[in-house]
Parts: sequence; structure tokens; C-alpha cells
Amino acid sequence: MININTNYTLNELINIEILQGIQDKFADATGLAAVIVNREGIPVTRPSNFTSFCSSVRSCSKGFQKCKLSDSQGGINAKERGKPAPYVCEHGLIDVAAPIILENSFIGTILCGQIISEEEGREKTLNRVKERVKDHDIDFEILKEKFNDLEVMPREKIIAAAEFLSLSANYIAKMGLVNIYQQELIEESRNRRQLEEHLRTKQLKILQSQVNPHFLFNVLNSIARLALIENAQETEDVTYALSDLLRYSLRNIEEIVNLEDELNCVNDYIVIQKKRYRDQFKFEIDIDKELYDINIPLLSIQPLIENAIIHGFKERDSGTIEIKAKVEKEKVVIIVKDDGGGISSNILNNILTSEDENKERITTHITGIGVNNVHKRLNYYFGNEYGLEINSQLGQGTEVKINLPKNNV
Repeated sequence: MININTNYTLNELINIEILQGIQDKFADATGLAAVIVNREGIPVTRPSNFTSFCSSVRSCSKGFQKCKLSDSQGGINAKERGKPAPYVCEHGLIDVAAPIILENSFIGTILCGQIISEEEGREKTLNRVKERVKDHDIDFEILKEKFNDLEVMPREKIIAAAEFLSLSANYIAKMGLVNIYQQELIEESRNRRQLEEHLRTKQLKILQSQVNPHFLFNVLNSIARLALIENAQETEDVTYALSDLLRYSLRNIEEIVNLEDELNCVNDYIVIQKKRYRDQFKFEIDIDKELYDINIPLLSIQPLIENAIIHGFKERDSGTIEIKAKVEKEKVVIIVKDDGGGISSNILNNILTSEDENKERITTHITGIGVNNVHKRLNYYFGNEYGLEINSQLGQGTEVKINLPKNNV
């Protein structure tokens, strides 16, 4: 267990530009205003999608101080509840707060909202606003005009946003842990003789923690587009699949799972991609349930499917991806096969062996876990005789085999 200094600030623990990107995409996808603040309620990111109403309120000294206090208190309340918490802000609108917790230490809050609840309506909310800004140095008639531009949302949508914020908060905290692991790894490498085994464990943790925020960005945009063209059923399916997929990826990074759990993750990912690409790709899964108890490292199959979609079908409008399994002597072999564009021989020869970071980027997908990463983790858990085998021909497709020990339950 790493001993984390609880005096670290949000800026020290997490890359603020990554935070900004997540926040911007969340605001674009949901239509809600968003900002991320530290434990004192001071913004560490630039506001996204802020309403002109709230910008006007914050333009006066008293309004800004009240907003700052409201943000801080909202984060504290969410921390005490241990989950996202909707609340009425100091100026009468509805906000939602999701705490960012790192190793049981509260380090900041994700805030979104600046809306009118459908249940309360405009008139009731406006009366509350009028009462709360009466001692502000603000022209109420101008503020009222800006109030009329605020969005009205049902409580169900506010709660759904809060639930998604909770996933985002856990994700951000995870990224903070990765930063600390990387910093410790640099220090530990200077003392390799005393800490060699500890170093090896940290290297594995870093490999397993590479979840690229671009995956979250792209899916959020997909959800937003779907919401515009349907009555929400497909959006609900994608949202649930995404939530399950994120929860799965945030499990214990040292965990070995059974094949059934990994295939559930694959199915969630397929649901999302079918909606995103409008059934452009065909997926076929043919694995005997007798193999479901076989153990496999977390996120070993999904990155291979994603690699096929992103790279194999980059210049194609459709294709088929097959996931099969068979028993060969003392091994269980899981096969991920596509009929995409294939991999050139110069790249194929280096995918599993190169330590060059530039080579690794070639095989890194929007989940952040590349083929080389999957191969290394299989070697780590089961030995060098197990891992990945890749066969590919340009223009004909790619077949990736995951070799696992047969007696591995």
C-alpha cells in the first residue's frame, strides 16, 4: 500500500489539462455547466458551458464569494454522503456535486448544473433568485433576462448526471494514483537492489492503470448525438453499458477475473460500438460456457477488439470481428479475428517485442491499453510461454491468439 501525503493539492496530483478535457466533453454531452474546484472551493479548471446568468452573478464581489462558499459546501456535503449530491446553490439554481476522493482523502469536487428543475418550474425558482440577490450590486431586470435563457431539466436527468459524475470522480482519482505510482517508480529505480520486487509490482500497476480519457470523451459525444435523434431507449442502453464498462475497468488493478466477467465487459463494449457505428460492424462470439471459469487478467480481450475497429477498419466501411476459444493440449486459446486491413510486416514484427515508446504508441488504443501491454501482463501472471500470438496479412485481416494455461481456475 502506498502512503499518500494527504496534504497534496489537486493540481499536484492530477494533470489539470486532462481534467479540463473531461470537464469540457462532459459539458458538451449533457448541456450542463461544469467546473472542478479544490477542497477549498477554488476553481482549478476553466468553467465549461457556464450560463450568462451565473457569469453575471459572479461578476460582483458578493456574488462571487457566495458562489465560492456554495461550491465548497456542496463538495463537503457530497463528501459526507459519499456520493453525488444535488443541492440548491446560493443564488437559487440547481447544482450537483461529486467528491474526488484519493486514498480516503478528499481533494476536490466536480460541480455541474446551473439549471431550473422541471418540478419547481421557472416562476418559483425566479422568486427564490430575486430574494437571494436583492443585496447584490446587480441590475435585476438584466439578470431576469438572462434567467429566462436557463435550461429546465427533469429531476431524473439531474440524478443521471450525478451518477455519471460519480464515475468520473473515481476515474480522476485513479489517474491521480497513477501519477503517484509513476513518481515513486522513478525514485525506486535509483534503489533497485533493495526494492527490485516492489519495483516490478509498481510497473504492473502502471501498465494496468493506463485508461485514456479519449475513450470517455468519444462515448460521451456518442451519447449526446443519440439523445438528439431518439426517445432515449438507445441512449439508456449505451449509458448502462458504459457505466458497467467503466466500473469494470476501475476494479482492483491487480485482479485476475474469470472469462465470464471479461466477456461481459466485451459485450458492454460491443453494445456501445454498435450504437456508435450504427451496426457498421458484425460481432460473433462463440465460446463454450465450460471455459467461463478460466482466469484471465482484467481487460485482456476488449483492447484487441478495439484495436481491430480503430486500426483494422480505419479505411473500411464494414467488417466482422469473431471471438472464439478452443483447447489445445495444456492451453486454452482465445482467438480474436477480423477481416480488416491487416498489419504491415514491419509493425507486426515489433508489436510484442519492442520497448520503444514510439512503437508502443502505434498499438495504443483509445482505452489506453495496447497490444504490447496485454502481452506483458499475460507473461507476468502466467510465464513467458503464455501471451499473445499475432498473424496478419495486409488486405486480409488479423488474427490474435491469447494463450492461457488450461488448469487456470
